Amino acid sequence: MKARIIILLVITALFASCKDSNNESVSEEKINSETSTERNENVIDYSNSEGIPNDSDILNSKNNTPASNKTTKDEKSSTGNLNSDLTGNYIKIGEEIDNSCTCYCVNITYTANSEMCLTPSKVYINTRMVKSTNGTINIFLVNPSSKNTDGKNIPWSKFDKNTPIAKIISKENGEIELDWLGFTINGDLALDYAILGKKTLEGNYKKK
Repeated sequence: MKARIIILLVITALFASCKDSNNESVSEEKINSETSTERNENVIDYSNSEGIPNDSDILNSKNNTPASNKTTKDEKSSTGNLNSDLTGNYIKIGEEIDNSCTCYCVNITYTANSEMCLTPSKVYINTRMVKSTNGTINIFLVNPSSKNTDGKNIPWSKFDKNTPIAKIISKENGEIELDWLGFTINGDLALDYAILGKKTLEGNYKKK
C-alpha cells in the first residue's frame, strides 16, 4: 500500500513538473515575441524620427521633382535665339509708306554707328547699339548727324553718352518693340527734351 502511494506521489510530481515547464516555455516565447515586436517598433520609430527616407519616400521625391531648371534653360535659350537674329533694317509698323527709310526705319548693327531720325527731314542722331544680358538691345547716343537742318540749340554735348536713350525688345513673331527712354544729363532725364524722338521712333517694327 505504501509503495502505491509513493508511486502515485512520484507520478503527480512529474506531471506538475512538466506542466510548469510548459508554462515557463510558453511565457518565455511570449516574452521573446513581445521583445522582438518592441525592438521592431523602436527601429521604425527611430528611422522615422531621424528623417531616414524609405523606398516610397524616395519614389515620391523622384516623381515630384520640379521642372523649373529645364524651363529656365528653355527660356534662356529662346531669348538668346531671338536676340541673335536682330540685325538689319526694320520699318515701323503703320509707316510702311516710308519705303526709302527716310525717317521710320531702324538699322540694327553692333559693329558701326546707326543713324536714327528724331524729327522727319530735320533732326538725326548717330547711335551705337549694345546687346544686354536680359535679351534687349540698348541704344546710346554718339553725336548729332552732320546732315541736320534743325536742332542746333539742343545741348548735345551735355547729354549722357553711357546711359541708354532707348531699348529694343524682341518679340516671338519676329517683330521688335522700340521703347524710347529719353536723353539724360548726369543721370537725370532732360525734361526739356524728354519727348524728342519719342513720337517718331517709339513703337513696333517689322523686318524690312
